[in-house]
Amino acid sequence: MPEDILSSILSSAIENIGKLLIEEVKFLRGVREQVTLLRDDLKWIQMFLRYADKKQAARDTIQQWLPEFRAVAYEASDLVEDYALRVSISSNRGFTRALKRTACIARECYTIHALGLEIQSLRTRISNRTKIFGRFVNLIARTEEGESSAPSRQKQLRHTYSFVAEEDVVGLRNDVEKLVEHLLKEGESTGRKIRVASIVGMGGIGKTTLARKVYHHEKLKQCIKGFAWICVSQQWQTKDLLQGILLKLTPENRKQIMKSEQDELAKLLREHLGARRCLIVLDDIWSTDVWDSLKDAILVSEHGTKILLTTRIRDVAEHVGPNGYRHELRFLTEDQSWELLRKKIRESSGEGCEDLDKMKELGKEMLNNCGGLPLAVVVLGGILRTRTFKEWNEVHENIKSYLDKGEKIGKEGEVPKVLAYSYYDLPWQLKPCFLYLGKFREDSDIGAESLYQMWIGEGMIFENDRREKETIMDVAERYLEELANRCMVEIKKHEEGKCAVTRLKSCRFHDLMRDLCLAKAKEENLYKLVDRSTSRDSPPAIEAQYSLVLHLLPRDISKYNFPPKEQTKHLRSFLCDSLVAKWEYSNPGVRIMSQVKNLKMLRVLAILSFHMASQSCYLKSPLGYVGNLIHLRCLRLRGQNINLPYSLGNLKYLETLDLSGSSRSCRIPNVLWKLEHLRYLYLPDWRWWDAHPKLRLSKQLEILESFDNKICYPKDVCKLSNLRALKAIVRKNLEDLKHIINPISNLDCIRISSLRIVDFDFGSNRGLDVLSRVLFSRNIHELEIGNSLCKKLPDYQSHMFPDLAGLTQLKLFGTDIEEDPMATLEELPNLRILKLGHNSFLGQEMICHSMGFPKLKCLELHGLGNLKQWKVEEGAMPELSSLRIRECKVLEMIPDGLRCLTTLEEVSLVEMPELFNNRVRIESGCQQGEDYDKISHVPSVKIHRYSFSPFTFFSSNFSLVNIQFTVLGIPFFLASSSNLNFDKLHQHHSIFSFVFLMTIEFFLIFFSSSEETGS
Repeated sequence: MPEDILSSILSSAIENIGKLLIEEVKFLRGVREQVTLLRDDLKWIQMFLRYADKKQAARDTIQQWLPEFRAVAYEASDLVEDYALRVSISSNRGFTRALKRTACIARECYTIHALGLEIQSLRTRISNRTKIFGRFVNLIARTEEGESSAPSRQKQLRHTYSFVAEEDVVGLRNDVEKLVEHLLKEGESTGRKIRVASIVGMGGIGKTTLARKVYHHEKLKQCIKGFAWICVSQQWQTKDLLQGILLKLTPENRKQIMKSEQDELAKLLREHLGARRCLIVLDDIWSTDVWDSLKDAILVSEHGTKILLTTRIRDVAEHVGPNGYRHELRFLTEDQSWELLRKKIRESSGEGCEDLDKMKELGKEMLNNCGGLPLAVVVLGGILRTRTFKEWNEVHENIKSYLDKGEKIGKEGEVPKVLAYSYYDLPWQLKPCFLYLGKFREDSDIGAESLYQMWIGEGMIFENDRREKETIMDVAERYLEELANRCMVEIKKHEEGKCAVTRLKSCRFHDLMRDLCLAKAKEENLYKLVDRSTSRDSPPAIEAQYSLVLHLLPRDISKYNFPPKEQTKHLRSFLCDSLVAKWEYSNPGVRIMSQVKNLKMLRVLAILSFHMASQSCYLKSPLGYVGNLIHLRCLRLRGQNINLPYSLGNLKYLETLDLSGSSRSCRIPNVLWKLEHLRYLYLPDWRWWDAHPKLRLSKQLEILESFDNKICYPKDVCKLSNLRALKAIVRKNLEDLKHIINPISNLDCIRISSLRIVDFDFGSNRGLDVLSRVLFSRNIHELEIGNSLCKKLPDYQSHMFPDLAGLTQLKLFGTDIEEDPMATLEELPNLRILKLGHNSFLGQEMICHSMGFPKLKCLELHGLGNLKQWKVEEGAMPELSSLRIRECKVLEMIPDGLRCLTTLEEVSLVEMPELFNNRVRIESGCQQGEDYDKISHVPSVKIHRYSFSPFTFFSSNFSLVNIQFTVLGIPFFLASSSNLNFDKLHQHHSIFSFVFLMTIEFFLIFFSSSEETGS
């Protein structure tokens, strides 16, 4: 509802002003009292919104003023923050500035006076609008008193109930039987005889109805002696739940149950469950805490307790029954939807009339708007129930009004917002976060990390929601997880074993949900999205705009004209993402930035895929205006020639600076240390760039990427006590490496650290000691060592390190190790990926011992020119799934131990000698190579004679005539040389490529004829 979005905006404004009153108190002298009164006025509007959420009369009263109240909230926050920031900047400009400021006291007094007048003007506007609240004042006061100790609105008690009468159920018979069968199945002797079944699905899909059918099933009644059904919902107390269960199981003990304390209730329940088999239904669970508070009271007994729960949240189901049966409800089919609708309208005067066929046809048309959601069908049935068939046509024409005023969504307009019921069930904090997702490209994967930072920058994540030891980004992640658990977005987690600062990697959502986002965002005037589908002839917006998003081709961006200044003076965010390839920077950023400079109130600025060089003067960067955008919280720039100004230091509230992916001549002034709120810093890749002045870092950093000891001061790392993610490259200097390793190893909050170490000499005892700290640190997770002399690796002595080594990924190249590195590396308990590259090992023999590499998944040996023998003992690498051997020219054979690796799924041999390859082949389908049986169990074996032309063999039937041949991006599947598609090749590639493939064709003909002759 619009009130929910306004409530979020008001909460953000109130929280921001509250912070300013605390943090900027010295800059608000003289106006503090007026600012406090302004904040109280906003709180008063918020109180009325909460009251209006429950009272239709109040809701009707406030509707017309919602845009005005939103404008007031934004203006109030902007006004106070803008004043405090400008005074702060003015006061921090040195002694000369201070003298000038002393001489201008009168002007400062005038500024305070002007601010006071603007605040008074705002308060007058609020007062004029809130006069309409007068008749509700006493009611609001009483409501607030009654709720002073109650949880916030989104946590209020909400009991679920079945919207569908028992006889009005369709399509659930098989679902019921599956659940009953699972509950009655005898469990294995796992030590926990608790059988759990979960019903998961969105609100209104029929979870409670299905659970009730199972609860009353005759088979269960015959086998189970006790039944208890309790509705949990969002507000619950452990004692109340225990009492509810016991009252159902032993109603005769009511007096004792009601008098007992929580511990005694738990004991009573354990005794009861230990004596008989019971079924407990936990309906509408929203939190894993519910089960955690009950599980100790639910006894593990020989009788076997049965738990059936319903939830909208998958994580809850998995937490309660990780090995249980999870049943996810499906939407109704067209016929099932009609059957349910027919049951709901059987009292309609149309039932049984001669127009029954027409009624069915019209009813099915309307059901298309319900999307198979049982709740939507029931609501539609309620609308049609008392109407004659003649009135059905009217309902059909006005279905928008009857289904949540449900304007249709979807590209073809055939699906209404009733499918977005979950949106209306969201807590008010999550609604703007969900609608924000519509800003991103259709069908794109939205990076979770950057999404959180933009949410935070726009004030959508609230400090009050932080739990103990949580960062504000953790809160943002919980918001996204909640949206995913409600099936509103799809999430992608990091691959197993991958260390990361966030649990989620990215998210995306269905086209229809995006259409809903855009429709609601337009209705709420949250942002304006301009893309290729936007009509150029559409009338310009007349309302104030608070966010602008451009998804256009470069030529269209260069022609785009910003809305008038009056409409954009309170613009909070601007996202410009041109429709070009990720690494294509063909868009001049000069014109965009010339318009952005006027957006003084921006909190979030993201300009992606641009080059920022001035066409008139290289030294005059279009980004020179960035320092004037003093309200910025999140600045994301990706492109070329990014030359940031010294005025970047004015961005006192900047939290995110993201320059990742930028290339060529990026320059950053040494002012980052001034940015007191900077938490997330993504520097560009410095490897190919010229000298750059060294940078000092902000002490508040939580994420630091592309740190380079050539560009940044390594000693600054020890000051980053809140660091959660570090990606760094360190060159040559052992002292620099120590300055990074020592503090990182002692941080408890670090979640991911990735180091690239180049051009070192670890040959000395001092160097070996530093290397051991790197390899065996608990907090180094990904490591690459290149072009660094290291004759031997240090021994892993676990007793020397109190915590297990955290390394999960290791790449070595150019290290010239002489002793077998496997003796050390196989002891790393968390290592999952190991790549030994060119000249990383100079020895002739490697051994992987039994029990070594307990978690290794991927192993690559590349360019080990001296390696002759590689032995794998039985029991080594028990989880290996991928093996790649490349350019090991003198390696004699595949290790015998590979035959024991049952987890191995893929073996790739690249540019290996022909004799080596022949040992693993089947020639002409019958003659096996000597080593064939060592990898015959591997599903996929690939032999690449050259890096540009892979030959792929599958399963145990691989031979030279079963080839996937790839050159220059075109795959050809060959049974013989005659299948080569030269027409396709000639259409897509140059004459050179064509001649090149003719040469390859010659070799294939030769190989084919060799097979036929048996040579």
